[in-house]
Order: sequence, then C-alpha cells, then structure tokens
Amino acid sequence: MKTKGISLIVLVITIIIMIVLAGTIILSLNSSNIIGRAEEATRKSNIANAKQVAVLANAEYELMSDADRGEKTLKKHVEDKLNQAGFKESEYNVTEKGTVYDIKSIIPEGFYHAGGTVEEGLVISDNIEDEGQGTSHGTILKGNQFVWVPVENLNEFIRYDFKNDKVLSIYYEEIMPEEGQNREVEKMYASVQKYKGFYVGRYEAGVAEGMGEPTSSTVELADGTNLPQIKQKIDVWNFIPWGGTSSDISSYDGFRGNDSANGAVKVARSLYPDNSQNTKGLVSHLIYGVQWDAIVRWYKNSGIDVKDSSTYGHYSKVDRMKVTGSSENYQKKNIYDLAGNVYEWTMEADSSLRIARGGHYYPGSEVPISTRYSASVVTPQEGVGFRIASYIK
Repeated sequence: MKTKGISLIVLVITIIIMIVLAGTIILSLNSSNIIGRAEEATRKSNIANAKQVAVLANAEYELMSDADRGEKTLKKHVEDKLNQAGFKESEYNVTEKGTVYDIKSIIPEGFYHAGGTVEEGLVISDNIEDEGQGTSHGTILKGNQFVWVPVENLNEFIRYDFKNDKVLSIYYEEIMPEEGQNREVEKMYASVQKYKGFYVGRYEAGVAEGMGEPTSSTVELADGTNLPQIKQKIDVWNFIPWGGTSSDISSYDGFRGNDSANGAVKVARSLYPDNSQNTKGLVSHLIYGVQWDAIVRWYKNSGIDVKDSSTYGHYSKVDRMKVTGSSENYQKKNIYDLAGNVYEWTMEADSSLRIARGGHYYPGSEVPISTRYSASVVTPQEGVGFRIASYIK
C-alpha cells in the first residue's frame, strides 16, 4: 500500500509538471507570435487557392454560351465555385469582374473596416470604435474615413478624358520626376500595382477641429499644422489655394509641388505624412488626376453615368458647401460629393495652372464628375476645395 501511495503521488506531480510545461510552451508560442504567424500563413494560402479557383471560374464563364449563363453574372459564377470549393466568404470579396480580393490585406495598420465590400465601396476608419458600424448615411462615424478604389487592370490606370472618350497620357507625363528624388507619385503607383487599388477620402476634406468655416482670410491656416477631417457633416475646407507659385509646376522638390507653401498639397500630406512619425498604414496626399480617372472608370464600369452626374451630384446653388456628406443622394460607391458641391484640387497640371475636378453648382450635364477645371495655384476660391487620397505603405 505504501508503494502504491508513493506511485500515485509521483503520477500527480508528473501531471502537474506536464501542465505547467505545456502552459509555458503555449505562452512562449504566443509571445513570439508563432501561432499568429501560422494562422496568417494559412489564411494567405487559402486566399491564394481561392484566386486559383477564381481564374478557372473566369475561364469557364468565358466559354459558356448565353443560354448556359442565363441571368448569372460572372461575379455570381465565381462566388458559386468558391462556395463549392469550401472557401469562407468572410476571407474574400469578389468584384463584378470576377477578381478575388483578400479584404484583410487591404486594411492598413491603424485602420478598421467600418463596412461595405470592394464592389459597393469598402469603408475604413482610423477610429476603432467605427469597426463594423456600417456605411449607412444615418450612422455618423467618429474617425477619418476612406473608400477603397479597386484598380484591377494596371493598363487602365491612366489619365483619360471621359467627356470626349480619349486617352490623355500615362501617369509619368503628369509629374515628370527628376532622377534620384523621393517620388511620391511613384510610391503611390507601386502601391497600386501591389495591392490593386488605393484609398480615397469618403468625403471632401473638412476643416480642422475648432477651425470654423473657412473664408478668404483663413489661408494662413493651411500650413500643415491644422489637420483636415475626412468625416461627415464637417464644414468643407474651401478658400484654399493649391499651394506654391506657377514656377512650382515645373519644379520637383522630392514631393511634387512646394511643401513650403500653404495650400491643399501641404494640408493633404499632413494627415498621414510620409515620415517615421506616421504610425498608420497609409500615406496621404492630394489626389492625382490618374486616381480621379480611376474612380470615374470604376463608376462607368459599374453602369454609373459619368457624362451627366445630375442624379447623384450636389449641384444645388442654394445649399452647396454647407457640410460634407449632407445627403445620401450625393454619393456613389460610398464616396460623397465627388460630383458637385465644390471643385477639388488635384496634382494634375495644365501649363502654369492646376486642374480641379468634380464640378461646382452648375448643372451636372455641363460639369459632371469627369470635368476638368484649370485654376491658378495661388488663388483661393470659394468654390474650390480638395480631396485626399492615400496609398498603402
């Protein structure tokens, strides 16, 4: 009996030691994030396999007759094949062109998915409280918000005149950088190539917190220390020059434009700057013409009229420029006031002038979303504001 008792005690002690060691190993794995890395590797492998299924589904759809397709779209056909293969819908999103997006891979560090899909307009926010809150106009999110713009075909990432249906130029002709410089546009382009898209402000840039409604005498506030807000129901930041002088059109200081001059270029870059102090996964900048045209093309490919944006543009002269995102009627793809409200500065140049886009309070048939308006870089105007775009680091 004594021997058996000792054996039992030894067994209990052994079990306890094993439990402690197992716990230590698990803690060690967690602290080194081995488990997390393994889960992420599995997720990426699943997405890669899903994309292979999508490629085959796309090819299969192309070979199908109209009778076999019926009313089934390419998107639905790809989704059906993915579901049949057992892939989780929570891990991917399929666009109308049958492209599989890994949603998690395009949510930058420090941002949270508020709602929406890639096709309908995926919205992110820099405030964790907005995660999963949805994209309803009646839901006022707390953080700065951006919408993902898919660029599935890099050959279509070009400046284009949609009013006259003609190519304007490739992106290089928009900026003509000098060798050896820190090229903002090339970093943006590389990011678009890698991630197949970029982010654009869900709203026109709103004034900094506590700034008040802008006037012709508030240009000095566009110095980069007053951070713009990309939120709903904020005064639109107008009366702001592009920044710099006409000579800055042909100069290149590493960031196209003159960073020492107050204006839209400087303010746009101040939100998430391209430096070590920026802990977010995005770099912000004034939207480029090629990015604006990517949005217009996305709209057009989705069946949205880009030559007459009267039905969704903010062209009311009475209540224009009140606040950002004033009505649900003034949005497509979860992007508000892209047409009408105020013209919006871009990085696109026209001789000694800069191009503003999107129209003002004129009829949407005359100045639709695809409109280009040349304006002086130094002249702040009531009817000209700006919109921020961002690329994933």
